[in-house]
Amino acid sequence: MPKNQSTAAQSARRASRSGEKYTEALRRATISNMPHVPHVLRFLAERSGNHYQVVGGIAAAWAHSGQRVLLLEEAEDYWRWTMSGVFDRRGRGRRKKETEPATPPEPTTSTLWASPDGPGLLTRHTCMWEVRHPSRESDRGLPRTDRSPLTAAVADALDAYDVIVLLPRYWSYPDRESATAHVVLGEIDIFPHTDCRTALPGLRGEDKGVPLSPEQSAAVLRERCLGFLFGSPHPPIHLDGVLWQSNGTLPVDEDYLAGVDRDMNRAGLRPLGWAISERWPSPHRELPEPDRLKDLSFVQRYQPIAGRLRTALDARPARRN
Repeated sequence: MPKNQSTAAQSARRASRSGEKYTEALRRATISNMPHVPHVLRFLAERSGNHYQVVGGIAAAWAHSGQRVLLLEEAEDYWRWTMSGVFDRRGRGRRKKETEPATPPEPTTSTLWASPDGPGLLTRHTCMWEVRHPSRESDRGLPRTDRSPLTAAVADALDAYDVIVLLPRYWSYPDRESATAHVVLGEIDIFPHTDCRTALPGLRGEDKGVPLSPEQSAAVLRERCLGFLFGSPHPPIHLDGVLWQSNGTLPVDEDYLAGVDRDMNRAGLRPLGWAISERWPSPHRELPEPDRLKDLSFVQRYQPIAGRLRTALDARPARRN
């Protein structure tokens, strides 16, 4: 046997002696010997309240396909209770605390869905992401922030999961410290398929406006729904794609949306799919109930988007932004 032959090749050769095809055994052994590098995904959105259903649906679709998925959620910020009495109402000067600091909440872990006969798993872990130190002030007189709890939570989960989805309290800022990929969730209240509508007197009531081309519609969507990404003093960030969520029925057909996607791709924003928001009776800022995550009709709704998103994540090098 050649001295420099890889471990995968040795395993494949042993399998071939038992009758298995050498090329198939080599491919399987190579994949199994690859280092496990999970994706740490951070969704970006101007408003997060209506996005928990689509994120939960994507995570459930991944779990049902055999992946181990962790939803790492930031706990409610207790800092404002901890810092009660440190600053006066105008933020100037210090005064004696009136109450004792609040106790940080304990981390909680729950299994949302687990495959009865496979590796598929969807877990939710909620914990504090940061610690603020009143005794160590920044240049502006505010407590310094220590994000070591989030770093530790991600590190503890790396070997146990294939995808880690970060769910912060606020979604509009990228997470360069922990995330390896960022995907934008664009929320559409009114789809821009016509120009300005004007209220008119008489029986007509309203002028519907001149229809927009898919390219024009794409330009309006970028300005209207992705404006929060621009104008920031922070360094540029690599975006791995854009998911669109409409808060109502889309007034255009699939061909029109394909034209919008082509223009988004031309502008460097990789389109990953379109979803319709369940605004009612979906709760605000809450993940789907476990019973919904078991419902195949709910999961299948998000499988195409989840598949395209996973392909985009697997295609990028395993690096941090």
